[in-house]
Amino acid sequence: MPNLETLTIYSEAETVNTSMVPSKFLHLKFLTIVLGGPTYDIFSLVSFLYASPFLESFILNVRSKCMERVSLVEDPSSLRKMMEYRHNKLKRVQMINFSSVKSLVELTCHILDSTTSLVCLTLDTTHGAPRCSVNKSGKCLPIRRVALAEAHRALLAIRTYTKPKVPSTVKLNVLEPCSRCHAVPNCTSYS
Repeated sequence: MPNLETLTIYSEAETVNTSMVPSKFLHLKFLTIVLGGPTYDIFSLVSFLYASPFLESFILNVRSKCMERVSLVEDPSSLRKMMEYRHNKLKRVQMINFSSVKSLVELTCHILDSTTSLVCLTLDTTHGAPRCSVNKSGKCLPIRRVALAEAHRALLAIRTYTKPKVPSTVKLNVLEPCSRCHAVPNCTSYS
């Protein structure tokens, strides 16, 4: 498929990490990856970025059961980095189910460090669910207590590791749990 411009990859059973993609997607502009499975090193997805030099939009939806559970909150050791490579076309990145999992934060930091054309980065800690302001019921969909606690760890990871790397030319959108519908005692909001 040499002229492929849009690609969606969906896997609920991924258990291995992605090695460097052997071919190039020279015309790929829109990439969506939805992953599930028991463990996965999200940082290995960087190989798709290297293989797609004209990529403009990247959406990643990581099911919470998919990721290895090493959180930056529990293990703040140094982040991995990849060889220097610049993306000159990538404009929009959206990560749904963003969490404090180390390999996901590493991928996000890599994108910020290596992308010169980025315009918008959206980190959604709310699993992509509609907010109370757009629901007919006027309430957000329920979020499990474990997922809510992880969303607040993700906000801490964003403040600590991601936000300092965001250039002034990039709009950072952070979607956090609604404070009206999902109040958690002793948790601070993103700001």
